[in-house]
Amino acid sequence: MTLSEQQTSQQLVTEKDVVTIVINEQSHQVEFQSNLQQIIRQFDLPEIGCVFAINNNVVPRSEWANTILSQGDSISLFQAIAGG
Repeated sequence: MTLSEQQTSQQLVTEKDVVTIVINEQSHQVEFQSNLQQIIRQFDLPEIGCVFAINNNVVPRSEWANTILSQGDSISLFQAIAGG
């Protein structure tokens, strides 16, 4: 295998190991099969007083660890704001 073929092969493996998701309108590449809880920790997103929605569907906190992200998923973060 030539160097060029090795680089192409390595690039394909790397591309298969990641997916592109959108968090609050910014694209990010994350590990394939990452769950929402891992993404929250990886990007140091706030957990307290927050609601997360994937593709406009709210994900209950109890499902964060079981919710696997797919290519192109869009995560929206909503924070509760106190006021009066």
